[in-house]
Amino acid sequence: MSLTMMALRISAIQALKAANTLVGDSVLDSQISVFDQTADGALSTKAERPFIAVYTDSAKSKELEHSGMRANGAVEMLFNCGVSMTMTQTDKDTGAAYILQELPATDANFEAVLDVLEVQIGRALSDPDSEWAQVFGGFVKSYEGKECVRSSSAAENVRLAAAQTKLTVDVFPDPIYGQELSDMSPWRRLLDLMERDALPQLELFRSLLGDADPATAFDYERLTGMTVQTADDLRLGGFEGVARTDELTEVESSEDRA
Repeated sequence: MSLTMMALRISAIQALKAANTLVGDSVLDSQISVFDQTADGALSTKAERPFIAVYTDSAKSKELEHSGMRANGAVEMLFNCGVSMTMTQTDKDTGAAYILQELPATDANFEAVLDVLEVQIGRALSDPDSEWAQVFGGFVKSYEGKECVRSSSAAENVRLAAAQTKLTVDVFPDPIYGQELSDMSPWRRLLDLMERDALPQLELFRSLLGDADPATAFDYERLTGMTVQTADDLRLGGFEGVARTDELTEVESSEDRA
């Protein structure tokens, strides 16, 4: 996992909560046991209301030349949705069972809820008026793929319908520790929104991003992940704390005697 993958997950969750989807605030962060499988292979869940559970599942990058170990490449995000008979409410007068927004608890309406949630996930993550959605999009270079699958369980009184949307996004590398963040950086906007909304992960992100030192340029080793020996062999040298704002004023010629 990576810092960017955690940022993607948090910003997606906050965007979904702000979007007023059918599940409201029931958006879960990496809930490991949200779905269980019974001995006969059927699905079950202990969730008490319809939900969306968000995960960053995997990442794969083949281009490490310029970013080294900071690379993320293609990240797979999973959005698992579920609704079951155990989440319904019963009308005291009629005895009828209802799910979200007073929909009768029928198989067709279970599927309808999943369909609507898939639409709402896409809209929430691309909403131009949502600050959290814009932060999410700021980490994404391109959208590479989308896949939707569903499953269900038909056990009496525990009927459950579930769907999974897998979104593959090509994202930027993690920032360098101590990198200066511009006001337009998604990292700066992420920190500002986390502080505004009092998210508990704020201090963790601040510590992992480090304090910026705008006066010092980063060594090749830190930028690309290459070893000191490789940098020396390539005669790249080190900046050794030279300020990025320094100007080259004089050049001395030298003879390579190697």
